[in-house]
Amino acid sequence: MVKRIHQNIASEIDKLNDNDAIAVVNYISQLLSNRISKSREPKTSDDLILSLSDAYENRRARQVVEWEKVRRQNAQRSV
Repeated sequence: MVKRIHQNIASEIDKLNDNDAIAVVNYISQLLSNRISKSREPKTSDDLILSLSDAYENRRARQVVEWEKVRRQNAQRSV
């Protein structure tokens, strides 16, 4: 099925005149380069997420989770 799709696309491009074919190829190249550049950009967190993650309640919750992990590990070792 993939071969059929590629053959259909190739036949459609063959039907175009030279200027239209160049325009299609340029458009596809532009789409691919945008996709590649977006994947290379580091994902930045917005300020709200950063401020919430540093909030006192969230730091306290992370601390409790760490304590629970240690408590469970100690309980498993003692059994």
